[in-house]
Amino acid sequence: MKHFIWQLICLLFLSYISIAQSFKGTVLDSTSNESLPGVNIYIPELQTGTATDMNGNFEIKKTISGLVHLQASFIGYESFVTLINLERSGPIVIRLSKSHLNLNEIVVSTSGVQLQKDNITAVTKASIEELSLSASNLADGLSKIPGVNSYSTGQGIGKPVIRGLSGSRIIIYDQNVRMENQQWGDEHAIGISETGIDNVEVIKGPSSLLYGADALGGVIYFTDSRYAMYNSTEGFASSKFNTNSMGLKNDGGIKINRNGVKFNLFGGHESNADYQLPNSKRANNSRFSNSYIRTALGLNSSKWIGNIRYSYIKSKYGITESDIPTTTTNYDPELPFQDVVNHLLSIDQKYFIGQTQLAAIIAYNGNGREEYEDDMSIPSLKMQLNTYSYNLKSKTNFLNEKLIMNTGVQGMFQENKNKADEILIPDANTQDIGFFGVLNYKYSHAITLEGGVRFDNRTISTKKMVSDEVNFESLNRQFQNFNYSAGLSIDKKPILIRFNTSTGFRSPNTAELLSDGVHEGTQRYEIGNRNLKSEEAFQVDLGLYYNKEHFDLSINPFVNRVNNYIYLEPTGSFVDGAPLYLYQQKQAWLYGGEFGFHWHPHPVDWLHISSDLSLVFAEDKDGNALPLIPQHKLNNTFSAELNRGKKIKFQKFYTELTYHFKQTRVETFESPSNGYMLLNVGVTGLVVTGKNSNLGFSIEVANLLNETYIDHLSRLRELGLAGPGIGFTTRLKWSFGKI
Repeated sequence: MKHFIWQLICLLFLSYISIAQSFKGTVLDSTSNESLPGVNIYIPELQTGTATDMNGNFEIKKTISGLVHLQASFIGYESFVTLINLERSGPIVIRLSKSHLNLNEIVVSTSGVQLQKDNITAVTKASIEELSLSASNLADGLSKIPGVNSYSTGQGIGKPVIRGLSGSRIIIYDQNVRMENQQWGDEHAIGISETGIDNVEVIKGPSSLLYGADALGGVIYFTDSRYAMYNSTEGFASSKFNTNSMGLKNDGGIKINRNGVKFNLFGGHESNADYQLPNSKRANNSRFSNSYIRTALGLNSSKWIGNIRYSYIKSKYGITESDIPTTTTNYDPELPFQDVVNHLLSIDQKYFIGQTQLAAIIAYNGNGREEYEDDMSIPSLKMQLNTYSYNLKSKTNFLNEKLIMNTGVQGMFQENKNKADEILIPDANTQDIGFFGVLNYKYSHAITLEGGVRFDNRTISTKKMVSDEVNFESLNRQFQNFNYSAGLSIDKKPILIRFNTSTGFRSPNTAELLSDGVHEGTQRYEIGNRNLKSEEAFQVDLGLYYNKEHFDLSINPFVNRVNNYIYLEPTGSFVDGAPLYLYQQKQAWLYGGEFGFHWHPHPVDWLHISSDLSLVFAEDKDGNALPLIPQHKLNNTFSAELNRGKKIKFQKFYTELTYHFKQTRVETFESPSNGYMLLNVGVTGLVVTGKNSNLGFSIEVANLLNETYIDHLSRLRELGLAGPGIGFTTRLKWSFGKI
């Protein structure tokens, strides 16, 4: 420990006294050769960068030597990414090509830092700020992404669903670490605040090679907010008010970068009353609140980059049990409710050795979950989940990055303990270890190949727990499996073709094996199955894309076969007043796809029209429908991006029209759902308050037509409670620094 402290002190000292040389470059328009001022220059490995001056020039201090990626991005132009050696490379000239469609975002969740078009697997990247417009929570915002839906419990709780799969079948990454927060629970929220997060990347389908077992449905990868530009300070303070839940959210943040020492700090609080139904009454006890902190410290020497990150979120969620609405507005907790605390501490380090980049990440994730049912001060259910994880990997570039080899080992140790009388699942320990290798080869300018294998082993052991209330026998199970992925992309402009086959493996979790009791959040009596086998998925994914300067078209069908698919089957009977559900298995088929277009009509440069259709069908081998499969969905967006005005700029006017089709393909004891349409509108803009400061604003209206609807994946469907009625949201955000 003393050695580490001295090493840290010395590193800080050297960071301040070192006289770093500079890496310089110029950005030009590829057609006119005119210089481009204000271009964003970003190095993903350092999570910071700079911007070009009035003459299109930029300068980056050489705080590190080794191979890193440099990205140049500018509104109205295609992004550019190249591999450079900050120690050896001389001045660089970058030429950007004009493009009215933003089709070329850089992604970091794949085997290499790449543009979206260069990936074998389709990755959808979206700005958290854009997704949050007219969204009641983070999961609701994610549902704007084609192929993604949300299990919702009012406005406070939402869980992402990717192509019909959710819960433990989806891996969520935050701070470069896999999140573990009892995600098997259908009524458990994501447990992440969007404050301090810039973007999200969504990978659909089995993606276990780089992320670990369980990713049968896909991966949701949140990317932390960038550090401030070199030798600068940036910050913001914001406030948001929503009329539907009378919700108020205040947060802020500051980012400091001095001589390569980088520090981010964000925090805030939000409080919401019961949400308002379309009939102007309120869904009783749907209130919720969140308090959160997120911070990061970044350091580096010439051959080493290190980041220490920590996030904390404390949430209280009311549990709606009554179908009788209320007319009062109350923010205070009411029985029953959940009290959830989540800590995530991660330390990641990167080392540069020639053409190889070594990375090591260790993390602690603590999740405390309490449910209060009869007494405001004594929890009826209290679980503490502690997860210790590690991720060791290497990335080596061959042939000037034509060939990239990724190898690594990942693992975790997890313990779950009960600390109250009510026990839904017993005390348990889980151990994971996995080994993987992935090769990405750029065969030619147009063809890229990728393939890899992975082996995983999971051990679950539980204690015998017998009392008047519970009877859990001990359990020791081991699950292991090999997985592979293989695919290629063919880029023959303006056509891009992707083809990918992949397998996935997910062992049953403790709840599926051993649960025995009423789960208050879902109003079900659930009984586990000790004999469940591992789920094994095989997916074929095809992507066809047509991209021109003003128009793009995408067709992305998929077929996913899941052997030993685990599901909750309603029995039609009741235990302790709650409907009885049993965990069962069978072979399942999920198929469908996402189909969309984006049109930027010329010469109307400010208008964007986009539409996407998401389809998912799910059935067993006998053709019977699987339960809780989302409705087909059609998203239509019309936006006018003006950016006009000097002191007051109206940036964007938008209209979102989403139609959810009827869901009539339902399981025996499941009721069908009607189709419905939601209309959201809004405007965003900013007021220039100084040379390096502005005041952003937005006015949003969700469910403008005050539609009465019940989504098929709403947890309040059994109570007959509709979704939120019309709601107005106003936001103010003051930003300062290099903006």
